[in-house]
Amino acid sequence: MPKVNYRNQAREYLKRAKAELETGEDHRLRYAALDLRFAIEALTYDRAQAYKNELLPSEYETWQPRKLLALLLEIDPMADKGGSLAVGVEETEGEPAPEMVPFGSETVFDLRLLKKHYDAIGNFLHVPTLAQAEKAPPPPEKFRQRCGEVADYVGKVLASPVWNITFGSFATMECEKCGAKIRRRMPHGQKTASAACFECEATYTITDRGNGKVEWKMDMVDVRCGNQDCDKVIHILKKELKPGSHWVCEVCHGKNVIALSIRHEPSEQAASAS
Repeated sequence: MPKVNYRNQAREYLKRAKAELETGEDHRLRYAALDLRFAIEALTYDRAQAYKNELLPSEYETWQPRKLLALLLEIDPMADKGGSLAVGVEETEGEPAPEMVPFGSETVFDLRLLKKHYDAIGNFLHVPTLAQAEKAPPPPEKFRQRCGEVADYVGKVLASPVWNITFGSFATMECEKCGAKIRRRMPHGQKTASAACFECEATYTITDRGNGKVEWKMDMVDVRCGNQDCDKVIHILKKELKPGSHWVCEVCHGKNVIALSIRHEPSEQAASAS
């Protein structure tokens, strides 16, 4: 997948939004809001590119910033946190370098700000519903102030001298089913993590065994043949355990179809009454 210069796009959106705000005309606020939303989306997509090797192909289609950032936070709890970058040479292995050269700090549009601003400014891009029309709309001055706050923060994000700083410990292996390489970030402070193959979508549970070693275990489920007179048990991938999946038993040769079912149990009162 080619890398997209989303930060440059965000700069253009911010530039246009500021121009709309500077007109001082209330009816131009909606255009400023639209460009600010585009800027937020571009910054979130740019952040996601730093994790592109850890996102499933189906997740590339997620366009809502809040949902996309939530996916990133599942991969890395620090995905929406800023930080500082500095480098130095260790004099003693394993000990911090006595002198560090700073490269700068990063400002990130985090999940809290997305929840606070993205939908709020988006409300002004639609004709009010009947319910909204019954309420007094917020004055333009208040909306202009919010747009100004968003524009200022977007500007801070774009002014960061370093961006998309991501560090982590990773576990890698070849998928047991298709042979594709799987790479999974190990969450800090956690002993287990889930991983999925991007090719066949087989899932695994990874367990930290200490001393830099991890154990990979494919998520399998034991399923018995639905024939009450047959004791055959097969092992299938957890992802395949879904309604509509089926297999032919190699012992009784019957077809087994996985389906949802509901079993009703009468209440104790009903049972005693009968």
